[in-house]
Amino acid sequence: MKSVRTYLISLIILAVAVSIFTVLWLTTYFNYASCETNYENLQMQYNMLESNYTTIKENYGTLQNQYQTLQNQYSNLQSQYNNLNNTYSNILTFLGHWSGSDTLPADYFEHLWVVVPNGFSGTIYITVSASSNVVVYVLDLYNLIQFAEGYSYTYYLYDQGTYIKDQVSVGPGLYVIIVVNPGSTTISFSYSITTTYT
Repeated sequence: MKSVRTYLISLIILAVAVSIFTVLWLTTYFNYASCETNYENLQMQYNMLESNYTTIKENYGTLQNQYQTLQNQYSNLQSQYNNLNNTYSNILTFLGHWSGSDTLPADYFEHLWVVVPNGFSGTIYITVSASSNVVVYVLDLYNLIQFAEGYSYTYYLYDQGTYIKDQVSVGPGLYVIIVVNPGSTTISFSYSITTTYT
């Protein structure tokens, strides 16, 4: 009887142990499966992040190249602008700056022209030094023709003497500076014409 009881107790202990080990095994298995699933999810996320990083890196390289291209284009445009600005300044200088010296027979005149482009106003500075009395006019083209043909004309500036230093402000247009020798002998004279544009 005692051996049967001992056998039953051993059997119960064995059944309990098997149950405990079964529970432990199942718990470990499910934990492992959950960890494996989490690992796979993390691996997928890592792969996605790595792919995104590669794409971003490629896009950054492309943007860097585009930025460099734009920088080069900007530098070229800046250079072209400076060249055009210098050319424009040179043209304005050509249109409104004269200097030199000459002789002028009796009852003759010398003329110099100044252009003020559209959109600008100009101030013409005139300096004339002569060996004898001269007359200086500033005329537009129409009044120059009137002057040359002996008709009535109007002027923007009139002065006379052996040394003339004057200025006159004008709008857009073509203007002519006339130096007249009203005397009876040939004279020598020098001149300087400077125009500022605004």
